[in-house]
Amino acid sequence: MAEMYRQGSALLLARGVDQWQNGYPALKDVLSDIEAGISFLLFADGEPAASMAIVSREPTYDRIYGGNWLTGEGRYLAVHRVCVRDGFRRLGLTGRLYAFAAEKALQEGCVSLRADTHEKNIAMRGALAKNGFRECGRIFLADGAERVAYEKILTKEEVQEMQTEKKRLVVATGNAHKLREIAEIFPDCEVIGQKAAGFDGEAEETGTTFAENALIKARTAAKALGCPALADDSGICVEALGGAPGVYSARYAGGHGDDAANRALLLKNLEGAADRRAYFESAVALVYPDGREIVAQGRTYGEILSEDTGENGFGYDCIFRSDDLGKSFGLASAEEKNAVSHRYRALRNLLEKLGGSL
Repeated sequence: MAEMYRQGSALLLARGVDQWQNGYPALKDVLSDIEAGISFLLFADGEPAASMAIVSREPTYDRIYGGNWLTGEGRYLAVHRVCVRDGFRRLGLTGRLYAFAAEKALQEGCVSLRADTHEKNIAMRGALAKNGFRECGRIFLADGAERVAYEKILTKEEVQEMQTEKKRLVVATGNAHKLREIAEIFPDCEVIGQKAAGFDGEAEETGTTFAENALIKARTAAKALGCPALADDSGICVEALGGAPGVYSARYAGGHGDDAANRALLLKNLEGAADRRAYFESAVALVYPDGREIVAQGRTYGEILSEDTGENGFGYDCIFRSDDLGKSFGLASAEEKNAVSHRYRALRNLLEKLGGSL
C-alpha cells in the first residue's frame, strides 16, 4: 500500500498537483491506518490494486467555507487516501471503493460520504463527480492547506445500484496486458483471467490459424470452469515475410513472451526490405459450456519501423506504425490504441454477432 501511495505521489507531481508530496502518505501512515482498523485494500485478479481509508469523523470537516455540507450535522463517513496502483487505472476500481464505503456507511447508520481533494487534482474531482459526489465548499487541513470539499447523500436504492454486479467475463489468458486492454474496451464487465476464476491449466496452441488457437484456449477454459470463456489469439503478420511471424508471434525468437528478442529478430529479418507493410490480426472466440461457439476477427494495418519507438503497449507495439493513428502504437495512449486495435475490432465484431451484449 505504501508503494501505491508512492506511485500516486509521483503521478500527482508529474501533473503539477501539490498533493501527497513531502513524503505523505508514507509507510507509517499506512501502518497507522491498519492499526486503527480504517484501512481497506481492493484486489483485482488476485493482486492488490487499490486502497483507501474510511473514518467516522474528520475534524477538519467541522468548518466549511464558501458553502455548506449537504447534510448539515448528519452522520457521515469520510473517505481518504483513495489510490489505484499503476497498471490498474481506468478499470472502474475507484467506483468499487466508493460503493464499498457507501455500503459501510449505511450499515453504520450514516447518511452520507464526504471527501476532499486538491483543486488541481482534476482526475480525482472527475471521479468524485462521476460517482455522485457534489462540491460543497472549501475546508482547510491541519497544516493550513486548502481542499475542495465533496459530499454524497446516500439512499439504499443508490447503494444497491452501485453494488450491482458487473457481468463477469472470464478470459483464457494469463497475460495481464491483454486483460487490461479487454477491461478498458469493456468497462461494464468484470474481466478476470482464468487463473483468478479457478483454472490454472494451459491449453496447447496447436492451431495453424489465430481462430483455431483462440477456440482451443476458450474450449479448454469453458470446460474446466463450467462457464462461458473468451479467448484471444493474435499476432503480427509482415507482408515481406509471407505473413510471419503470424501465430508464432509470441514465440518468434524461441522463448514464449520474450518481447525484446522477438522484435530484434523481426527487425533483423527485415533488414534491407523495401516493403515493410504489416498488420496485427486478432481472433476472439467465445465458448459456452453447452457447446455454442462464436468466433470473430479483426485487423489493423500499418508498417514496421526500423527501431523501437515509444514505451507504451507491449509485444511489437513499439515497432508498429499504425496507419490509423499515423504513429507507433508505442507512442499511443491506451485509449488511442484501443480505438483502432485489432483486438478492439475483433471484440466489436463479436459484439455484433451477439446482438450488442455479452
